[in-house]
Amino acid sequence: MKEKKLFLDVDGTVINTIAIVTNLYNDDFKWYSKFKPVDWRDVKTWDFEELELASKDYINHYFNQPRFFREVVFMDNAVEVIERLSQRYEIVFCSMCYSPNGRAKEEFIKETFPYAKFINVNMKDYPDKSHLDLSDGIFIDDSAENLETSNAAIKVCFGEILPWNENYDGDRCYSWLDFEEFIQELEEGGVTNGDEN
Repeated sequence: MKEKKLFLDVDGTVINTIAIVTNLYNDDFKWYSKFKPVDWRDVKTWDFEELELASKDYINHYFNQPRFFREVVFMDNAVEVIERLSQRYEIVFCSMCYSPNGRAKEEFIKETFPYAKFINVNMKDYPDKSHLDLSDGIFIDDSAENLETSNAAIKVCFGEILPWNENYDGDRCYSWLDFEEFIQELEEGGVTNGDEN
């Protein structure tokens, strides 16, 4: 058993949830008269307000559909970097979901990352991931709230600056290659809390 742990968020960190939902929306509404295709890079709101023809409930339903994971889009280099890091670290995915999405996500993680563990944080019971003991590992998430409330030894904000993480002032990595470099520097003793890649 590996002594060191990486705790990885899934949505917005390992998989490009915005791209997946936007692709599904573009497919579902393409024949509607008021439809305008949306590029996922233009979505900057947590509730996908840019997808104007779909209600919030309609969008939330995407997460519980089998096609969400059939049409998954990974963040660039995520699978390869996680595979390499798994040689030195225990990989634990921890994701906030409602039950159907959590079951589907667990199955997806088992198929894609068979060497990893999965923790489903049920959103009906918990507002964030603060109840998880991550004190013995490195935690990467795109949500500032999840990072700020966590007891992880090292916390890293992932991805581009968006409204839900724009005020985070700790370590930040913009890509999986950045994160791999961050880990390398950490192992070599060159990173202190608050450094930015």
